[in-house]
Amino acid sequence: MPRFSVAEARRWGDQFVQFLRDTGRERESRRDTLRSVYTQEFRVSVDTKIPNFSCILYALRVTHRAQVYGESVHFKKEKKRVVVADQYRRPRTDAEASAPASAPGSVSAQQPSTGPQVPKSRAKKWAEFVCGKHGVEIVSEHDLGNGHIRFPVVAGEPRTITILVRNGGAEAVTLRRCQPLRPRRELSFTDEHGVTRGQSRLFHPGDTCPIQVLGLTSCNGHFHAVLVFEFTKEPDQPFSIGRSVAAVAESQLAKDLGPSAPFQPYQASLQRPVTVVTEEGVPPNSCLKNELEREIPLNTYQYPKSLKDTILRGPNTSPSWAAMRSLLEAPLQPENYREKFKLLLHLEEIQMEVDIRRYDMQDVPMVQDRGLLVLDVPGVAENRPSVLRGDHLFVHLSSERDRSPLVQYKGYVHGVELEKVRLGFSSKLQKKFVNNLKFDVTFTFNRLPLQVQHRAAALAMEQGLSSLLFPTASCHKSLCTGTFQPRWFDRKLQANEEQCRAVTHIVTGMSRPAPYLIFGPPGTGKTVTIVEAIKQVWTCFKDARILACAPSNSAADLLCQRLIKDIAPRYVYRLIASSRNYQEVPADIRPCCNWDEGQSSYVYPSKEHLGRYRILITTLVTAGRLASAKFPPGFFSHVFIDECGQAVEPESVVAIAGLLTAMDEKTNPNGGQLVLAGDPQQLGPVLRSPLAIEHGLGTSLLERLMLHNPLYKKSSGGYDPQFVTKLLWNYRSHEAILRIPNELFYDSELKACKSDGPDVRSFYCTWDELPKKGFPIIFHGVCGEDQREAKSPSFFNTSEIEVLLYYLKKLLQSRGKGGCPSVSPKEVGIITPYRKQVEKIRKAIYSMDPVLRALPDIQLLKVGSVEEFQGQERRVILISTVRSCSNYLQMDETFKLGFLKNPKRLNVAITRAKALLIVVGNPAVLSKDQHWQRFLRYCKEEGGYTGYPYEEESPAEDGLATGLQALSLGN
Repeated sequence: MPRFSVAEARRWGDQFVQFLRDTGRERESRRDTLRSVYTQEFRVSVDTKIPNFSCILYALRVTHRAQVYGESVHFKKEKKRVVVADQYRRPRTDAEASAPASAPGSVSAQQPSTGPQVPKSRAKKWAEFVCGKHGVEIVSEHDLGNGHIRFPVVAGEPRTITILVRNGGAEAVTLRRCQPLRPRRELSFTDEHGVTRGQSRLFHPGDTCPIQVLGLTSCNGHFHAVLVFEFTKEPDQPFSIGRSVAAVAESQLAKDLGPSAPFQPYQASLQRPVTVVTEEGVPPNSCLKNELEREIPLNTYQYPKSLKDTILRGPNTSPSWAAMRSLLEAPLQPENYREKFKLLLHLEEIQMEVDIRRYDMQDVPMVQDRGLLVLDVPGVAENRPSVLRGDHLFVHLSSERDRSPLVQYKGYVHGVELEKVRLGFSSKLQKKFVNNLKFDVTFTFNRLPLQVQHRAAALAMEQGLSSLLFPTASCHKSLCTGTFQPRWFDRKLQANEEQCRAVTHIVTGMSRPAPYLIFGPPGTGKTVTIVEAIKQVWTCFKDARILACAPSNSAADLLCQRLIKDIAPRYVYRLIASSRNYQEVPADIRPCCNWDEGQSSYVYPSKEHLGRYRILITTLVTAGRLASAKFPPGFFSHVFIDECGQAVEPESVVAIAGLLTAMDEKTNPNGGQLVLAGDPQQLGPVLRSPLAIEHGLGTSLLERLMLHNPLYKKSSGGYDPQFVTKLLWNYRSHEAILRIPNELFYDSELKACKSDGPDVRSFYCTWDELPKKGFPIIFHGVCGEDQREAKSPSFFNTSEIEVLLYYLKKLLQSRGKGGCPSVSPKEVGIITPYRKQVEKIRKAIYSMDPVLRALPDIQLLKVGSVEEFQGQERRVILISTVRSCSNYLQMDETFKLGFLKNPKRLNVAITRAKALLIVVGNPAVLSKDQHWQRFLRYCKEEGGYTGYPYEEESPAEDGLATGLQALSLGN
């Protein structure tokens, strides 16, 4: 019998493993059975001589394709490197489709994967515009390349530089004129021959003409103009050359905060397909006591590969795209509920795969600590990426990245501490590990939220929830036998007609089977109303069992904290996911949560044990554990979902499908009260997929009902109180701060509630820094610059940071002087839409500014995105809008970035402030958005505008594309 090499034996072994898969026996692991199948079935089916079973098993084992444990054999699944399907990128051409798979993309939170880039047509025009023509060159010692001339100035001090026009060609040309596309008060252009005044000048070969540029600014900022040189070459052949000229005045702080490295737009590198072999890691030890039944299975719900292929090919390329489009564009209804949400969730997951690649790292070291490897992950404290205990990631040796097969090691997260992640890997990696060994790291995301949403959408119609999700009428049946006469837990509610009405309708259940909606604009006491309603249901119906949910842990914690003020903790149970760090759980709710001190872990009690509590509180995703347990029909009489507007619809349905039985007049007259609270005018869920967003996944259940269901539509008489209550009294903000959001988003129906005692909302009305006393809003105009650095596509603006820090120091150092009450850092919030601006502001405050970093409790000052502030409030809010160039307005609209073209983000940001609102931004750019234009006009009319001079009629210097279109670029 011939001898076989390891490679040959491995090839036959691979074919045998495929044979097992083809015959449905891939899970067979008994060695003797596998030997029998190999000898009696596989070997006899082959005409040639092949190795014996022991030989192929040895070859598979030494090439990491199988693991052998005594008489047990485990074959490893091989998989190709994932090809991501970015829904923001253009489809591949036929030539590209046959090329090797491209490496994954790079994206920032809520930004397109390639980073925001200038459209190619515009970039090409600019390159043509600035290049020399017919031997004519424009030169300056301050030229940065690509047609940009930039020079520093000091505010208030004039500075002149020279731009030289030179004819290096062989023929004469005529310079007809040299003028900016649009005048700029900070820049003026002169020359001895009058070409800047429109006088022509003949340039012979070798001639030069100096143009003097005078920069004089009244404040710091970035002031630029596009300078156009118009020529004629005989016979009557016009051409133009341009330069962007910028005078920049900035403080030392702004210079220090500038780009750490030049911006590099993401470029996908082509890689050949690589076969990946995975070594299983070591999950964290868990003495998790899980007695909660699992009677309804949770499937994997993997997306079909064909869907990714459809996205890669792009629109109008196959019948599959047309079929997908047809389902996406169909109105949501009971008949397509399951299939439409299945497709939307698949699209979201495919884009999540793209986005997580942004965080992948190369050539990073790890250190060994008590049997675990520790990896530094910058940004993990901010959930960038989100890494929780029990999650996993993959690593491979950097030195092996080009090998195939590539051995990657799966590491389970045992703990997250600040920016360090503790990981459990296989013993093979542990034995190979030495200090300073470099790894490439690939992050993953937790699929559990997607899985429970898929299941909820599938269960919803199976369990007859169409009367809840597509309500058509009420049965007009009250749950109360007599008149509801409450003893109010929160006596302040008695003075609020809308809150009293909402609680009464919830308790009596008169909307059933339709859900009851609480439309709670900012600061109107939405959560207070929900909590009061739960307490009243608990009091009035001794057999009621209530499930109270919210999308986030913080919102669920708040419900629990407020409930246990009046309800003994023995009736309330806060069920928390095992991935949550127990140190983050507020101390006051720990006695009623599922943490077991003896085991130092979370526990999941049985249905019988949970039945002892009348109120269960969870996040929406964790409610999926309860759905798996299959509680008896009617077990939960009420489901309350707070902050419902922040959840995608199938996420809200997780807390309903399998948990709440719809009220039916004949079969279930006393069941099924669903209560949803939120504000459709504030930010909804954060999503990745543009296709899913476009076709409704970003519309919450609350918003869908209010937009499309007749029961919840507003009529001339207002909303029907049997189904929805809009809260109208705002307890948070000064009337001046509330006015524009009220007008733009709430039909001017909100009313500022008067205060009985000293009103914190008026504390800053006499502050010396206010442009107008009595009006606690400042809009400070800044002409800054959008900047990016290194490989991050996120924007920042150092000119705005300078102004923010000026006001911040005035506030925190006031100590009651200058008409400003003392304010602590924890009472101040800074909001900005771009992650990089958040990072730069934090750096400036916490480490660079010597005055601010020395202040006590400065770390309590919160700087974050709009999403991070939703649901919160601060006495003082400062907003940095960042945008100073409107070239990207269309991109902002497409991808819902920044404040522009995203009115919900503007609404949330402004309405966080109680007493003082300071907005820093470029008025010329912001005025391109109708909502910002209204806010700007309001600030000017009321005397709250200061900073860079701005006239509403003045066009912003953003019409470059139009200007270039009209020019003769020549050859």
